Amino acid sequence: MYWFDLEVAGPVTEDHVEALGDVLTAARGIDAAVQGDHRGGRVMFSREADDAVQAVISAIEDTEAAGMTVTGVAADQVSVGEIAERAKVTSTSVRYWVTGERGPGGFPEPRVRHQRGSLYSWAEVSAWLAASKLGEVDHLAAETARACALIGAALTVRSGLRDLPQQDRPLVARLVA
Repeated sequence: MYWFDLEVAGPVTEDHVEALGDVLTAARGIDAAVQGDHRGGRVMFSREADDAVQAVISAIEDTEAAGMTVTGVAADQVSVGEIAERAKVTSTSVRYWVTGERGPGGFPEPRVRHQRGSLYSWAEVSAWLAASKLGEVDHLAAETARACALIGAALTVRSGLRDLPQQDRPLVARLVA
């Protein structure tokens, strides 16, 4: 089972929610919940699939078939404390990895730096933990995080292509093909 959230553009209406229910019921059964308003929202999925990429892509297709526009996949950014909890280690151990005082070095850079505590990409951290053989990594969650990061980037490119002049679109598309 793969758990992830899709970000959708607003407005999210009752008609969208009903349409998604119809799409899901026809395809595989209800495996999503919607939160949204005139500004946009989230569609939270728990989807069965052969792998995380198939789970996320099929969810995007279902959501867009219901008339919503998927703008991203929720970034799974984690604090030192959340990394410790997920990896089943102490926060002190994680801080040592972050500073390079222990472990193999090369801990991922924070995505958001803040004096009170930085936020890291769980996709990058879980891959680093697995490669470093440190902590306990939920491999399904790590696979989902990596797929969400990649597909989120693809959605950003898709959105950006729409804003480019027609003659420039193939140039950017070649980078991701």
